[in-house]
Amino acid sequence: MSHAAQFKCWHVHISFIFIFTFMTSYSYMKVGIFTIIFSILLGSIALLNSCKNEPVQSTNEAITTLKVITQNLTTNKIDTFEYVNFNETRPNPPSYVDTIRLQPQTSYAIQVLLLNEALNPLHNMTDTIISRADNHLMVYNLDPATGMISVKIQDKDSKGLPLGLFSTWTTTDSTNGWLRMILRHQQGIKNGTETPGNNDFEADFPVSVR
Repeated sequence: MSHAAQFKCWHVHISFIFIFTFMTSYSYMKVGIFTIIFSILLGSIALLNSCKNEPVQSTNEAITTLKVITQNLTTNKIDTFEYVNFNETRPNPPSYVDTIRLQPQTSYAIQVLLLNEALNPLHNMTDTIISRADNHLMVYNLDPATGMISVKIQDKDSKGLPLGLFSTWTTTDSTNGWLRMILRHQQGIKNGTETPGNNDFEADFPVSVR
């Protein structure tokens, strides 16, 4: 519960005690006054119940770095491509970004790592996201949408909905383009699409298929 909510609940408790003491101390007062006090008492109880039912606030994950690890399923060659941004407020440019370089007509096993390198030592957020898979979705938006890479997500959350930290990519023709990867925060509202929630982190990679 938030500090503001705790203050509100303590305020209700104090109000309740005050009203109860007033009623018992001045029982000889007119009935009209008791009617007013009874109405206030009912309102206080309703407000106290609202304290118990206050919804849990959703907190975004602290991430500075996204790493794409590619394994060529023909040659088994492994490469790592990074996107680093210590200030996610757009339109600030990233601190560092690699060009993802792939071969045409090739399939790749993909793993995504998420880090918070603002901490010392750095914190690997990947396990945190996996443990909270029901609240997250990694989205892959390609430009061009066709003719460069097809993405098939391999991992799922406890409800069978996609997570997106493990996937298979298959390239088509030689081309250049862009890949925007967005980690969506969808606590309590995840439905398998990009729409619900907000962004924990997003990365724009230039892509070269040659």
